[in-house]
Parts: sequence; C-alpha cells; structure tokens
Amino acid sequence: MNTHAKRIKDLQCLLKDHKLDAVVLGRKLETSFLTGYNQENVFMLVSRTGAWAFMPKMLLADFQDKVDFVNASAPDSLLEAAALKAKELKLKKVVFEPETETYLRGIFWKQKGFAEHKGLTASLRAVKEGQEVETLRKSCRIAGRAFGLIKPRIKTGRTELSVYRELEDIMQAMGASGNSFNLIVGFGPNSALPHHETSERKLRDNEAVLLDYGCVYKNYCSDITRTFFHGKPTAEFKKVYAIVAGSQKAGLAKVRAGVKTQAVDAACRDYISDAGYGQYFIHGTGHGVGLEIHEAPTLNPKSAEVLRPGMAVTVEPGIYLHGKFGVRIEDSVLVTRTGCEILTKTS
Repeated sequence: MNTHAKRIKDLQCLLKDHKLDAVVLGRKLETSFLTGYNQENVFMLVSRTGAWAFMPKMLLADFQDKVDFVNASAPDSLLEAAALKAKELKLKKVVFEPETETYLRGIFWKQKGFAEHKGLTASLRAVKEGQEVETLRKSCRIAGRAFGLIKPRIKTGRTELSVYRELEDIMQAMGASGNSFNLIVGFGPNSALPHHETSERKLRDNEAVLLDYGCVYKNYCSDITRTFFHGKPTAEFKKVYAIVAGSQKAGLAKVRAGVKTQAVDAACRDYISDAGYGQYFIHGTGHGVGLEIHEAPTLNPKSAEVLRPGMAVTVEPGIYLHGKFGVRIEDSVLVTRTGCEILTKTS
C-alpha cells in the first residue's frame, strides 16, 4: 500500500478508536503528510470509510495525477464544500484539531457544528515509518557533520552572526533546504541564555561557545546542540560540562520503547540535581522532532506519554550560570525496542 494511503487508513482507525465519524484538516503540514501533495489551500475531510480533498481549480489536475486514493474536487467555496460533504454523508461526530487550525477556520468549523479534538494527526506523525526514517537520518547527518566543519573556523574576533551564516551555508551545501529554526550561536555569557538571539557580539579568548542548530532536508527537521570552550577551559566549565554530559548519558540510557517520557526527563534532572546544580536546569529535557522542530512527544517533568519504536526525540539537558556561561548537549535520537539510535553524531 502507498505510504500516504496507509496514513489515511491509520487515521481512519484512530477515528474509530475515538468513536468519531470524521475529521476536517486545513493546514498544509497535515494534508501533505496524508497525501504527499505539498501545496497550500488543500482542505480534507476524512471519515471512517473515505477521504475527500477540496482545492482551487489550478491544483486539481496535478493533485489527481499524483494522488489517486483521495476523492478530489474544486468547488467555489472549499470550507463550505467540506462541511456540505459531512452533512451529505450524515456524519454526526465531526471534529477539527484546534492546534493545527487558524482562529477564523476554527470559528467556521464550530459554526458548522464540528467539535475540537486534539492530537489525532500528531499521534500518527510521532512515529516515523519507512522512507521518512531515512530522510530524518539524512537531515540529522547533515547537522552532525556541519559541526565538524564549523568548529575549527570559530576563532577570536568572529561574530555570532557570522558563524550563524556560515553554519547555514555549510548545511545547505550538503543538501539542506534551510534551517529548522532560528539558529542559536552564543558566546561567553550569551551561552547561558537558552533562547539567546544570535547577535553581532564578537568571540573573545577563553570563552564558552554554544551552537544550537538544525536543518530541513526534504521537509524533515534535525536538532542538535554542542558546547565547547574557546581557549583554556576553566575548572568550573570542566566541572559543569562533565555534569551535563553525564546527565545526557543517563537520559539516553533511559530511552527505549515502553518508557514514559517523564522518566527520561527524571534521569537527566536527577543527575544534575544530585550534582548540586538542579536549580540551573531550567527547561524540559526534550521534544519530538520530524516535520516540525517541536512535535509530540514531550519530555518534561509533567509529560506522561510513552515512547514507541519509531519516535524521534531530542535529549538536551543543560546548566545555565547567568552572567558566566551555559552548557547544553543535545542529540536527536530514534527510539527502538531496546534503546535508541543517536542520529546527530559528530566527530
């Protein structure tokens, strides 16, 4: 069966499991995930037994050539057509995903009697299958290899922004279509800001360097963070780096199918807390990665999701000493039945 046709079948099974009749979808990320057709302004209605797509006339012939497992049409009003099809089929429990819809479309669906229901397509996207696994691997390999190329070029006097731009160029030269988010390059005290905005600050002798970056390859995102010391590392930096490295190792050892995401966070957090730096670990341990840079599942103290084979997640503990430096070590990994595969290996 075609990969995308299978995804629609999987979504139909979810509808049955949740006792729902149908779902309407309007964001390109979800419609392209289900059909393989990567264009805006395609709306879908998926019921337990069928799937319909509504789009502008200029897309119809191309869509029909490429997607032969979805009923396609080009009505004058796309949203009205989806609502009318649900009415025609006498579907009662029709839902939309509030997290993927715009505010105005959400209002429209509610006016048609559709209810909110979170996480249907997100749960499908959380587990990577078939070719998307290799595509994700390639995205992560590009990011991993980029570190080995950029690190020797980071010298005293360079600005954070100049490193950002060169890192971007390196990844695109290896096949990436762009960045998976606004890259973070933090020198010295800026490395202690988890969401630092890369600036014109110049690197000085004997400072920490933090690079948090990733790329997009064939729509799949990678995410990696590396921290190192430019010059002679201080005793404090060595101590903190060793703690973060040990924390990440403990978290990675916990990753495997059947484990709660909360347990991975606890493994990292407890290691840092036991070393006396718990108050300086100020964010969650990780998140899912795939078509979006942040997707299901989440790895934090409150998350209760269970890891499944094929999920791709980040493990990224950190310690941030405001005004001094920060250390974060992050890898994207693929969950397996017995552990995990590190996707963002660097030399």
